[in-house]
Order: sequence, then structure tokens, then C-alpha cells
Amino acid sequence: MRAILGRGGDRRTSAAAAARAVPGRMEVRAEAGDDQAELLIYGNIGESWWEDTVTAKSVVDELGDISASTIVVRINSYGGAVSDGVAIYNALRRKASEGATIDVHIDGIAASIASLIAMAGDTITMPDNTLMMLHAPWGFAHGNSAELREYADVLDTFGKAMATSYARKSGRPASEFEALWASGKDYWYTAAEAVDAGLADEAVDTEAPEEAEEDAAASEAALQRLSARAPQHIAAQLDALLHPRDSRATAAAAAHPTPRSPAAAGTTSPAVSGIHEDIDMPNPTRTAAAEPAANPQNAENPIAALQARNAEIRAIATPHLGHPDVRAYYDEVIAGADPDVTADDVSRRILALIGQGREPMNGNAAVAAGDDDRDKKRQAMALAIDSRLGVTRAAGDNPFRGHTMFELSRACAEAAGVNTRGMDRMEIVASSFTHSTSDFPLLLSDVAHKSLKRGYEESPEVFPLFTRPVTLTDFKPTSLAGLGRFSNLDIVPEGSEYKYGTFNESGSPLRLVTYGKMFSITRQAVINDDLNALADVPRKMGQAAKRTLGNAVFSIFTSNPVMSDGVALFHADHNNLVSPGSTISTTTVDGMRVLMATQKDADGNVVRVPLKFLVVPVGLGGLARTVLESQFEVSGSKNNTTPNIVRNTFEVIEDPRLDAADPAAWYGVADPTFYDGIVVGYLDGRQEPYLESKQGWNVDGTEWKVRLDAAAAAVDHIALAKNPGA
Repeated sequence: MRAILGRGGDRRTSAAAAARAVPGRMEVRAEAGDDQAELLIYGNIGESWWEDTVTAKSVVDELGDISASTIVVRINSYGGAVSDGVAIYNALRRKASEGATIDVHIDGIAASIASLIAMAGDTITMPDNTLMMLHAPWGFAHGNSAELREYADVLDTFGKAMATSYARKSGRPASEFEALWASGKDYWYTAAEAVDAGLADEAVDTEAPEEAEEDAAASEAALQRLSARAPQHIAAQLDALLHPRDSRATAAAAAHPTPRSPAAAGTTSPAVSGIHEDIDMPNPTRTAAAEPAANPQNAENPIAALQARNAEIRAIATPHLGHPDVRAYYDEVIAGADPDVTADDVSRRILALIGQGREPMNGNAAVAAGDDDRDKKRQAMALAIDSRLGVTRAAGDNPFRGHTMFELSRACAEAAGVNTRGMDRMEIVASSFTHSTSDFPLLLSDVAHKSLKRGYEESPEVFPLFTRPVTLTDFKPTSLAGLGRFSNLDIVPEGSEYKYGTFNESGSPLRLVTYGKMFSITRQAVINDDLNALADVPRKMGQAAKRTLGNAVFSIFTSNPVMSDGVALFHADHNNLVSPGSTISTTTVDGMRVLMATQKDADGNVVRVPLKFLVVPVGLGGLARTVLESQFEVSGSKNNTTPNIVRNTFEVIEDPRLDAADPAAWYGVADPTFYDGIVVGYLDGRQEPYLESKQGWNVDGTEWKVRLDAAAAAVDHIALAKNPGA
């Protein structure tokens, strides 16, 4: 059974937290002139080979060198490994037993095991915009049912041990925290809530003093305006609060308010209608039967209700006061003291102001869980192999840098829980191949697939330049008529019906074929550290796959297949075969241009097809480029001063397959963007070889099968032309 205990902090937000968290940081600073040291715990708790974190060992090593009487611990962490967190907690408590004062400050968040570390503080201070989160230890495990039940018991044991630390600080029984763990929920605390629960000692107001004074002045001005609008008995109370020296008379008036006339009992009084329900004032538009009696405490102390509302609004707005529109709105609400504006209204308005003209905070990207340590370890191993192959530069912090294939196989076997002590090298490699949870076969597949793809992409094939890829969904013969030319549009008189157009059907059928080969990596190759077997073989197979597809494309030129109309691709009936043939010159290239530009469809309509490529044997490549680039006409005369009318009007593509078939013949091809001459079909649009693997049966190792499902076919004869040559 493999398990990672207590990783990740809040399970529901760990992916988003990881996306925005800074790398882990642990730092100790001594304050000059004071008998005080500062310990910063920022980032994940626990060992990680991939990223910087705060480990128990690093904290213990640093604490051993601290002799200050006060240790200020600053925390901003989403949590991490339970074992490291408990060890850090105990190390801090040991310093406390030696006479040091542990002063903990939550700078941002103390979640999961980071909250337990905070409990080591003799004092715990939280600014009012920070958070603390507690939950039961959790982790990952796999195995049979008995092993999973055993792991659940282990988690419960850790939970009981952790509960004692929270109980020591809060003064509450450990059983209360065990009950929290049993719910399986995450418990979030604001600073004030943490103080109430005994999990912190002080909640600090982050608002600047001058802002508090401004709020006080604004509140007094608001009370003045509210007093002018309120009923007599409420106005008297407000006036007493504003002018305490004159409060005796106003208090008496408030004690004996002038009764309202019965006629007013069922109507809305203009003097009262502006008072908001948050102050719990009686609303004369409601009957006693429909509404419970107003809260007498708040009715007697409306200033308390207004202050409570303002405090709630301030808490909502404070994190966003850097936004100018939010700041202006906040000042307007506090200064205006409009009782109809509730804290909920403010919250919605602030969200609207922040969201104006902006995209979602995640940039329209979905939040997904990142790679775990197992994925990252396999990626690091693959990069280590790539660096040995010279594909990429080795990273200095890669723990597998320079490892041989055998050393990597041992690491994979041990990570899967295999005890390699006493095993010989053949047994170790065999276990890395055959163990059900070993990553070694997957690692080899990753490297082999990259090598295969690299070989396919670097193959010097030219057919993608003048062909177009199409997607096929099965291996059935597919008619390519839909890729041909469309009939002319008809004139549609007023009130007449439209008629369906048709495509030409001169193309040849296209049917996917499967090209494939197998290769293997044996245990002997791993022990011998044979990187060629792992990298060069699939790379060369990738090259072979593309070369095979190139053979299929150029065989269309050399085999001259019969099209669906029963006529060969290059034929006089298709008006795309030059007769008699001639060598490449300014005149003959221009003749091929004219031949293609004057092609006609089955209805006799001229279809203008511009010549884009000259596809020639390698032996004719030099002559073709001379015709392309020469300033003067290229012909039999060596001293020709006639301008070259086809200069830079086409591109030259050469291929040795044409030399083998007919070194004199050369071809014209239209731009595949506009006219389909030859297309290459791929199964489901996958334009590269596919690699499948399985544990070897015929060999001791892993077997791979390279497969490419593709086919090439000619679509339309008017996009192709041939000159047989002289």
C-alpha cells in the first residue's frame, strides 16, 4: 500500500491555491538590537523533490542556532505533510520549554497542518483579513480492502494526536476537535472567530487610524441627517447621542412619544418611510398580524444598529479599497448613511464594479488538478534521459540528472514498493517492468514516443508542401467527389425554385491503410544502458513512417492511376498531358501554365487553375531553378536577351523517387489551398504515428508497436499536369 499523508491543504481549493502560490520559503532573521528572532514559514510544509518547501529538518536546524528570548513566527501556508507539521510544532514548543516566548503571527492564511504549527505560539495574532482552517488529516492510498481500512485507522490515529495540540492552546477538550475531524469538513475561521474559539489570542484591525477617524466623523454627520428624517421619539434618542449634555429633555420626550392618530396606522408616513429595516424600526405599512414586533433593543439604540451596519460594510469593502470606483462608492455610502443601503447591497455593487470590463479572474481557463509527485518524478526522469541524448540541456536541480537506465529502473521499482535489497540487477530490472504500479514502462514509452515524433517531424519529406490533409473516420472506401469542383450557379428567375448543384466525380476512391512495425526494449538493453535502443530506434521508425507515406504520394505521379471516370490521371482526355514531351525551359513551363489555366469542367466552363509548383526529379532540379530565377529566357540559345516571362512564378520541388521512375518526366501542381490535386487522409485527423506498448512475452522487456493509419489519393485531374520530357 502506497500513501501520502496530509498533503494539499484544502481539498476543494488546493489546485487553485497551487496555481497562485509562491514557492515555499523558510527564513530566519535576527532583529538588530533586540533579543528577538523572526522565523518565516511561507509555502507548503514538508519535503518535495520538485519545488522549494518548508521542511521540519530545516526548521529544527535553524531553531538550534537561535538563542533569542522571543521568536516571532510568521505563517502563510496552505499546509502540507502532517509529520513535518507535527515536528515543527514540537520543535517550537521545545524552545518555549527552554524559556523562549513563541509569538505567532498569521500573515495570510494558516490552513491544514499550518494551523497546527500556529498552535505552538504562546500568543497568536491574526489581522482581521487573515484566515485559519482546520480539518482532519487526509491522504492518498491504494491497495486491497484490508489495507485501505488499515490506512483509515492510521488517519484517525494522526487525527487524535493532532487534536491534543489544538486542545492545549484553546483550552477546549480534545474530543471536540476529534468530532470536527469525524465530519470530514473543512472549518474556516476569520480572525475574530478564531479568537472566539480559543485558536488565536488577538484579532488586529488592519484599518489605518486616520481612516477610523474619517469613519467616525462620517458616522456623526450621518446621524445628523438621520435625526432630521426620523420620527419624534427616534430623533430624540439620536439627538441625545449627538448632544449628551442636553440629553435629559430629549430622553423625557423619547420616553413619552406623541401617539399617532388611528388614521395613520394603516398608511405610510413620509417621516418614517426612509428608515431601513436593518435598524429594526417599526414599519407602518405592515400590520401587526403580518410582522413580528420590532426588536426593542435596537429600537431603543438605533446608533448601534447603524454602527453595526457600517462595520459590516467596512469589512466587505476593505479588501477592495484599492479599486478607485469601489473606494468612491464606499465613501458615498458611509458619508451618506442612506439607511436603504444594506451590506448585501454593497456586496453586490462592489462585485459589479470590480467585474466591469474584465474577463474572469482565471483568464477563461479551467481549473484542473496539476501533476502529482509521481507524474513530476516521471517527467524529471524523462528530461534526464533527454539530456543524456543531447535533446535538451540538463537541469541542475533534477535529482535524476546523469542516472543510467538501470538506476532509473531501480528508482521506479522502489517507488512502487519493491524491496530491492538482495536482488541482482536482472531481478531489479524485471521488477521495474512487471510490477503493476511501476512507472518504468510508462517512462520508457514517454521517451520512445517523443523520439518517434521527433523522427517523423524531422524527416525531409516534401509531399506536405503540395498536398492537403483530410480526416477520415473509418477504413471504408471513401468517395472524394465532395472535394472536387462545384457546378456553376444558375440564374434563378423571380418565383422560381433553386436547383441542387453537383460536384465532379473524377477523383479516385480513398481507403485508409495501416502501416506498422514492432520493436522492443529488453532487460539486457537497460542494464547495458543502451540509449540507442530507446531513442534511435523509435526515431528512425518515425522517419520511416513519413518516408512510407511519401512513397504513397509519389506513386500517384509514377503509377498514373485510373480515376473514377475510367480515364488515367494523366491523359489527353483530361487535357493535362503534354504531347510531345519536352525538357524544362521558359517556353515549356509557360506552356504548362497555359494548359492548366485553360482547363474546362464537364459542362465546358473554363476553370482557371494557376500553376504553383513544379515537381521534378532531382536530376532536373538545377534546370528548373534556373528557369525560375533567370532574368532572361532559358532555352537552347546561350546568348538570349529575351525576358524570362515565368521568372519567380512558381516553386520547385524535387524528389529522388521520380528519378528512379522516369528521370525525364516533370509535373505541374496547383496550390492545394484552392484546388485539391492530391490529398492525404488520416484516421481521425491524427497526422503522426501512434505508439502502443505491452509487457514483453516474446522478449524480457517491453514491446512497442508503431502504427500509422493513412492513405493518399488523387482528387481532381485539373490540379495536376505532366510533361513526359524529351
